[in-house]
Amino acid sequence: MMLRELELKPVYDSAENDLIEDLIVPLLIRSKHYRRGVGFFTSGWLKLAARGMNELVQNGGLAQIVLSPIIEAKDWEAFQLGEEARQNETIKVILDEHISNLANSLEHDTLNALAWMIADGYLEFKFAVSRDNAINSNYHDKVAVFSDESGEMVAIHGSFNDSVQGTLNGEAFSVFKSWESGQLPFVDQHKKRLKELWDGGNRQFKVFTIPEAVKSKFINLRSSSTRPYSIENLSNKMPSDKKYLSKYGSGISLHDYQEKAITLWIENNCNGIFEMATGTGKTFTSLYAAINRYELQGRMALIILVPYLHLLSQWAESCKRFGFTPILCSGIHTNWHVEVKSRIQDFNIEAIDNICIVAVHASASSEKFQRATKGLKPQYTMLIGDEVHGLGSPHLRNAMIDNAGMRLGLSATPRRWFDEEGTKVIFNYFGNVCFEFTLEEAIIGKYLTPYEYHPELVQLSSKEMVEYEELSAKISKLAYIECKKYDIEEQVKQLLLERARLIASAEGKLASLLSILSDMKLDADANHKNLSHILVYCAPGHHSEVLRAVAGLGLRCHEFVHDVSLDDRQKILNDFDKGYIQVIVAIKCLDEGVDVPSTRIAFFLASTTNPREFVQRRGRILRLAEGKNKAIIYDFIVVPREEYRNLKRDVDAPL
Repeated sequence: MMLRELELKPVYDSAENDLIEDLIVPLLIRSKHYRRGVGFFTSGWLKLAARGMNELVQNGGLAQIVLSPIIEAKDWEAFQLGEEARQNETIKVILDEHISNLANSLEHDTLNALAWMIADGYLEFKFAVSRDNAINSNYHDKVAVFSDESGEMVAIHGSFNDSVQGTLNGEAFSVFKSWESGQLPFVDQHKKRLKELWDGGNRQFKVFTIPEAVKSKFINLRSSSTRPYSIENLSNKMPSDKKYLSKYGSGISLHDYQEKAITLWIENNCNGIFEMATGTGKTFTSLYAAINRYELQGRMALIILVPYLHLLSQWAESCKRFGFTPILCSGIHTNWHVEVKSRIQDFNIEAIDNICIVAVHASASSEKFQRATKGLKPQYTMLIGDEVHGLGSPHLRNAMIDNAGMRLGLSATPRRWFDEEGTKVIFNYFGNVCFEFTLEEAIIGKYLTPYEYHPELVQLSSKEMVEYEELSAKISKLAYIECKKYDIEEQVKQLLLERARLIASAEGKLASLLSILSDMKLDADANHKNLSHILVYCAPGHHSEVLRAVAGLGLRCHEFVHDVSLDDRQKILNDFDKGYIQVIVAIKCLDEGVDVPSTRIAFFLASTTNPREFVQRRGRILRLAEGKNKAIIYDFIVVPREEYRNLKRDVDAPL
C-alpha cells in the first residue's frame, strides 16, 4: 500500500474529521518512516493511533519523534525502561513476553508497548532544548512527514499535539503531497527542517537522546500537583501571619496594607483598582493576588500589561521570583504571538497549569495579540494592568481583552487628566478603586522617604512673555466661538500645548538650576563631601542643553532619554546608585516604573499642571534607600514678570 493511493484533502479540521482515524492512522498504515516534531506527547496518543503504529512496525518502519522535555511521569518511566532494554537482554525478554499482539498491547498495555517499541528500535525519541537556555524558548512545533517504501511523502502541519486531550480541542492540519508538483517544495522543506533538527543542525534548538536526557536531568515531569513554587493553600482571605506569607514569593513578605488590598480585591469578585502611591509595592501586591487565585484554583493564565519596554523586563524578573516563566510581547521580541498561542494550547490541554504573558500596552492592543489570546478561558485568566491610566487612551483600549475573568488595575493616579471618557472606560473594565493607599499614609508608615519641597519662582524673559501673551490671546479669542458651529477643539489643544511647552522650556529655569547646583558644589567641596544622587527632569528637546550646562560645572552627568538602550539604562542606574554618575538628566521615560531609590535631590525643570506626572515624578525619588533620611525637591514654577503683575490678566491663562 502506497501513500499515493489515499484521497487526501488539503485541510483536515477537527470540526469535520477525526484527525487520528481519518488522517494519521491511514498515513501510518502506508508508511515506512514517520518523522514527527511536536511540543507535547503522551502515551495516550499511541493508544488512539494503535492500528496505524502496528502497521508501521509490520512494514519494518521507524518512527522518530522530537518533542519538548515536558513529559508525563509514567511515560518517562516507560522511555527509560525501553532504553535500558536496548542494553539489557533480560529486561527485553520480559518486555517481549507481554507483546503478543502489538495493536492490542498498544491499546490495553500502552506503557509496556511503548517501552517495547523503543527497545526494539521501532520508536526513537529526542528532546529539543533551547541552545541558549532561554526560559521562554520552548519547542512547540507541530509537524510530521510520512514516507512510504517508494519514496513518496506526505507532510502535515497544524496545531495538534500528540495527546488524548488534543483530540478534544478545535484543531486542524494542512496536508502536502510530494506527488503534487506545487506541493513538493512544502514537503521537502518540512522534511529538511525535521532532519536538521534530528541531526542536531537546528540553530535554535539542540536535541538530546533519552540517555543524554537522563544524564542531564532537564526533563520536566508533569503531574497534576506540579507548582512552580512551594506554598500552602490560601483561602479567600489573606492570612495575617507574616511568617506564613514569607513561605512563598521567594521570601518576600507583605505589609498589612498590602494584605488588606488583596482581601478587598477578592471580596470585590477579583475585580478592581489599587490606587497606591508610587513606591508602595503595587507589583508584588498584585503578584501575590495572582498567586492566591492560582493556588486556590490550581490553574492560572496571567496577563500583565505595561506601558514601556523597561517595565517589561522589570516585571519579567518579578514574575520569575514567583516561579512564573513569562513570555515577553513587544516590538523587539520576534514571534511572541506564536509562543503565546502555542503555550495557551498546552495550557488548555492541561500539559501545563500556568501561563504568564507580559506585554507592552501597544503590542497588547494589536489584532495579533487578540488572536493569540482568544483561546484563554475567563475563569482561569487574570489581567493586571500596570499604570492602568494609560489603557484609557483610544488606541490602547483593545488591550483590555474580554476573556479575562479576574482584573486588577494598578496606578498611583488611575483617573485620566481631562479625559472623562477614557477614565470611564478604565473603570468599566477593571471596576472601581477597591483599595487606596496615599502618599501621606506611606510616609507616615515609613514606607516612603519624607521630603522637603522648594518651589523656585522663575520669570519669563521679555521675548517669552510676548509670545505667551500672543498665544493666550488666540486661545481667549477661540473660546468665544461656538464649538458646535466651528471645529476648533483641535486648534485650542494645539495652542495650549504650545503655551505649555513655552513655560516648560523657559530659559530662566536653566540659569536658576545652575546657580543652585553651583552653591551646592561649593558647599560640598568646602566640606570635602561628594555631591551626588541628583535627578534633573527637563522638557523634551532640551536635555542636551541642560546636560552640557551641568557638565560644565564639573559634575559627572548622563542623560536618560528614550533612545538609550535597555542595557545602557541599567548600567546608568547602577553607576548613579554607586555615585559614579552624580547627575541624571531625564525626560518623560523616567515618569513611570523606573526605580531610582538612591536619588536624594530632584529638580523639576519641566513642571506640569498634570497631577499624574507630578505624582509619578515625585514617587521616583521617595523610595527608601540605605542612608537616605529625606529627599529634596526643587520645583521650578514660572510666574509673570514684575512689570506684568499689576496688569489685568486673562484668568483662563495662568502661568
